[in-house]
Amino acid sequence: MMANPLPPVIESYQVTMDCFKIAHRTIKEQQVRLFPLAQWPTQPDAQQQIATAITNVQELFVFSLWATFERFVITYLQNKGATLQTIIPLDLASPLYEQFRKEVEYWNQKEVLDLLKHLSAIDKHTIGQAKQILDYRNWIAHGKEIHRKSAVKTMTPVYTYQVLNDIVTVLMLN
Repeated sequence: MMANPLPPVIESYQVTMDCFKIAHRTIKEQQVRLFPLAQWPTQPDAQQQIATAITNVQELFVFSLWATFERFVITYLQNKGATLQTIIPLDLASPLYEQFRKEVEYWNQKEVLDLLKHLSAIDKHTIGQAKQILDYRNWIAHGKEIHRKSAVKTMTPVYTYQVLNDIVTVLMLN
C-alpha cells in the first residue's frame, strides 16, 4: 500500500507560514538585529516584501501539492495497471503493461481526473474542485499570465491539501 505523500508538504507549508509570522513580528517590533546579514528588514517596505513573499510561497506550495498529487496518481494507476500483465495471451501481456506504464506518465491530467470520477467513492464535486486547482497550478506554471488571471480562481495551500487529500484517501482505500 502506498503512503499518503501530501501531509509532509502541508506540514512544510505550516512551518513556512510560522516563519513568516516570526519575521513579520520581528520587523514590527524593530528587532532587525535578528537578521544581521539581510538588507530587506531595514527597508521601509519590509512588511510589503513579506506579504509579497507569502503570496509567492503560497502559490509555490499549491504547485508542490499538485505535483505531489499528480505523481501519486500516476504511480497508483501504474500499480493498478500491473494486472494487465496477467492477460492472455501472455506474450502480449508484459509489452502491453510496459506501454501502459510509460504512457500514463503523459496523460492529460484533466482526463485523469475524469477517469477518477468513475470511482463511486470519489465525490464528483471534489473532482471539479481538483480541476480548478489544476487550472490554478497551470496558471502558476506558465508564468502567471495577467490576462488569464480573471479566469482562474486563486487557491490556497490549505484548500488544495483538503481537496487533493480527499482524493488520495479514497485511492488508498481502493
